[in-house]
Amino acid sequence: MSCETCGPRRLAKRRVREIAARNGPPRAAALLKSGVMQPEVYAWEFDIPVARPSLWAFVSDTERLNRLAGVFPVHYQYKPLDTGGSEVVAEARAAGVLLRWVERPCEWVEPEYFRFTRDYSKGPFVRLVSEVRLRDGDRPGTTRLTHTITVTPGHFMGRVLARVAIGVQTRAGFARAYALAPQWAAGQELPAIGSERLPPRGFAARELRRVLVPLAHRLGTPALAEHLSHHLLGKPDSELDSLAPHVLASEWRVDRRPLLRLFLHATRAGLFALQYHLVCPSCRRSKASVASLADLREHGHCPSCNIRFDVDFDRAVEVRFSPRPLGVGDDAAEYCHAGPRNTPHRVAGWNFEPGTSRQVEALLGPGRHQLVSPQAGSVYFDVVDEPDAPREAALTLATDGLSGAPERMRAGPVRLVVDSRFGVPAELMIARARWADDAVTVAELTAIQEFRELFGGELLAPGAEFSIQNMVFLFTDLVGSTAMYERLGDAAAFSLVRRHFDLLADIYSQHGGALVKTIGDAIMAVFRRGDDALRAALAMHAKIPGLREVEGGAGLALRIGLHRGPCIAMTANDRIDYFGTTVNTAARVQGVAGGHEVALSPAMLELPEVRAALAETKLPARTEELKLKGLVGRHAISIVQVPPPA
Repeated sequence: MSCETCGPRRLAKRRVREIAARNGPPRAAALLKSGVMQPEVYAWEFDIPVARPSLWAFVSDTERLNRLAGVFPVHYQYKPLDTGGSEVVAEARAAGVLLRWVERPCEWVEPEYFRFTRDYSKGPFVRLVSEVRLRDGDRPGTTRLTHTITVTPGHFMGRVLARVAIGVQTRAGFARAYALAPQWAAGQELPAIGSERLPPRGFAARELRRVLVPLAHRLGTPALAEHLSHHLLGKPDSELDSLAPHVLASEWRVDRRPLLRLFLHATRAGLFALQYHLVCPSCRRSKASVASLADLREHGHCPSCNIRFDVDFDRAVEVRFSPRPLGVGDDAAEYCHAGPRNTPHRVAGWNFEPGTSRQVEALLGPGRHQLVSPQAGSVYFDVVDEPDAPREAALTLATDGLSGAPERMRAGPVRLVVDSRFGVPAELMIARARWADDAVTVAELTAIQEFRELFGGELLAPGAEFSIQNMVFLFTDLVGSTAMYERLGDAAAFSLVRRHFDLLADIYSQHGGALVKTIGDAIMAVFRRGDDALRAALAMHAKIPGLREVEGGAGLALRIGLHRGPCIAMTANDRIDYFGTTVNTAARVQGVAGGHEVALSPAMLELPEVRAALAETKLPARTEELKLKGLVGRHAISIVQVPPPA
């Protein structure tokens, strides 16, 4: 929405010639040299048969909306500011006219309005403000959309250009784009427009038939191959440069794991290339990408937010897949760098002139939120459904920080009186603290057994250490193995141990886990979900009777421990390994379990999904205050008893 089209200069020059013919050349010259002119306002209203929340999701994606409206692409540069944030300088060409401007931060309140402001240093305009407002329509399920563009021409030709480019062409382009909203809301595909019309993709179609279809059949997911082929052959290159499996799974309403598995195998077969995108913790957008884990560094930089950040594997690195090996996808042109949908976790944002005070309002849902100012810092607060929680607050933005924020506010409409004490423009945003879970993270990827098997060479740079906020660890120990070695001898006993490893491998792979390493006759495995780890542990116990039936396997049993928490990922012994207190504690938790038991730490039972999975088993459990070897204090360990088969 921030990028309105300038029309052909030819029409403007013809208009000037008409004035010159009526009033004489001196009059036309005077008009052209008269300096800045009065702002002109163009306002259009549209009644759209889409409910306001859905329409907001459509129009606030200004990157897509501008493409649909036929707007020109824009090149952005970021100039860091000493006071925080960056100045955004944009440049584009429209009908041969070079435009250069400073893009002011977008202002918006979800789902009510958004506003872009441009201050031009080159081109026919001095300033342009584009605002879209939504309000409920007269009939249920409809919305009245008002699009207003206020443009200040720099001279007479700028006024004529505005009347042609904005008054005619821009209006027609956005009318066409808004008319597609019902089609989008109904889940139908949008048409390719202009330069996005599909190029020939014969090579891609042949490779998908030759490689992807047979591969999907072997994996038991032929329907996913159909979805993926249709997507790759039917979307414009601008939407295919980087593929996010979890996002596609949500769109197609399919399970995530099989689709990610198909992507991994297809990448190994040469159809895709892995991409590791660095994600800024503030704007949560990709700022750079590398092709290998070894190329990741421990710190990143966001030029638009003007911040440096530590790279962790929970959020800061997103795994995507490029279809470039198929000849599909291209570096996507950028049409709008800062629309509300570019940062969907942010609920609202406002700008404040130096030394001004302003009252603003927003609509907040329950949950943890964050007030963010690039100039004054940030503070967290909770939005709650409690009648005694305030709905108003007085905030101050100053060099010593952001002050006045309450610890909680009441859900619904809130009002903030904001006093900016900066001598420069300042910003304030409200963001949801919760991250979306539609990204494949490195923490998730390295906890998938097939990734480790298919991409064994994907290792972190030597000496590099990356934090993970939460990983679930499973340790096992084979009870009775010492007696078995004495009874059978090394060769026969080790053969049984290896068979036991194979049994466990099938189980942790099926439950979304991965083997980190074996330690004697024990294993260390990782999972992203606690309930997956618990179900895997119970399935392992159920498989061990098969070993006891083998000659010499009598008396064998497992004891298993589960714990979760933060850790450090790094390369050790040519594999990705994990270190830290959480790992040590998980090993000690396993040590207090007996044969046919699963020991769970308190951190595991904090997870609702683990408690639910445990309740489903109806297995007897007890909680004991136990001393864990090498750790301070006593720990409430829950021990689940898995009865051995009769």
